[in-house]
Amino acid sequence: MNAAYLDYNASTPCAPLVIESMAPYWSSFGNPHSNHIFGYEKQNVIDECIEKLSEIYNCLDEDILFTSSATEANNLAIFSGIKLARHENPLADTVLTSFLEHKSVLAPLKVVTQQLGLNLVFLKLTQEGRIDLEDLNKKIEEYNVLWISACMTNGEIGTNQPIAEISDLCQQHDVKLHVDASQAGYFDIDFDELDIDYLTISGHKIYAPTGIGLLISRHFNNPDFEPMIYGGGQQNGLRSGTLPTPLIVGLTKAVEILQEVKKSETQQLTELRSYLLRQLQAKFEVKVQGSLINRHPGNLHVSIQGIDSLQLLNNLQPHIAFSLGSACNGLNRDYPLLMKAIGVSKEEFESSFRITVGRMTTKEEIDFAVQKITDFVEFHKKNASV
Repeated sequence: MNAAYLDYNASTPCAPLVIESMAPYWSSFGNPHSNHIFGYEKQNVIDECIEKLSEIYNCLDEDILFTSSATEANNLAIFSGIKLARHENPLADTVLTSFLEHKSVLAPLKVVTQQLGLNLVFLKLTQEGRIDLEDLNKKIEEYNVLWISACMTNGEIGTNQPIAEISDLCQQHDVKLHVDASQAGYFDIDFDELDIDYLTISGHKIYAPTGIGLLISRHFNNPDFEPMIYGGGQQNGLRSGTLPTPLIVGLTKAVEILQEVKKSETQQLTELRSYLLRQLQAKFEVKVQGSLINRHPGNLHVSIQGIDSLQLLNNLQPHIAFSLGSACNGLNRDYPLLMKAIGVSKEEFESSFRITVGRMTTKEEIDFAVQKITDFVEFHKKNASV
């Protein structure tokens, strides 16, 4: 074995059936927005995809908006959604979020709150890496809250968040809720039942291609909802740009497959993750960051005492693909506010890394990875004692 891919939270391989579903649309031509047979055919395919997605996520067809990525979807939800919410509720002046959020949520939140003169307040987290609901209750009572952005599953430590409880609080206090579900493919996501205002989906986190994302919202029919991309007026003027038929077909197929295999695959990934953890614990002193119960089934974020995780990552290339955290952070070793918020010391952080299993992972890959990690640690221990 030359290399083991264990970085499924960063990006998943495109599933073979997804590639197969897209194949006919790469070679056939025609703009789906053209008024002729070639355009009609493509638009019919896209309409069928919208119908399937709206049924799976339990939303209306008009609630679905295709984007180029989850990053774009998050930016659109935050910039346009907060402006709309502010227009509807001009007295509310506070946005709540937490350090669990991806940069594509935190960065636009910082910009838009500064632009509109709003307070940006961060919620406390439990040591298990979940939003502290007691603190959320307190802050909703303390501040005049306009908006909450809360991920469904964190992409670094993998913890699942109590979205149903957060949504209930939002409904009680007339607060708009934005949920980034990019990493939450193994949740049963019922948009209507959860009563979410904005929901983000990412293609390349669920075995679909890169370059396609989804924003679901009940507010697209509001004439005051402001687009971020103007031009040809596609998607009812909400997001201009020619729709990529192959990518939409691929995303839809990936979502359909995940619905079919979700239960069995969740069990499969949980067992593989447990096997990986046991193998590491047999060799090292390991601390898991975040809850092992409320967690993405494939995610393991661990600290191994006595190692430098950046040195580990660099030295194990090109044999193992894993990461120090979110791929957007690269090799940044700044002490993250997320780690600080859940009580992980700077020393622990510097010895921690994220390793994630997925649909294609085998026990042989795990054994290979653990052996490579063991070889690295033993080599450095030997050199340190010389």
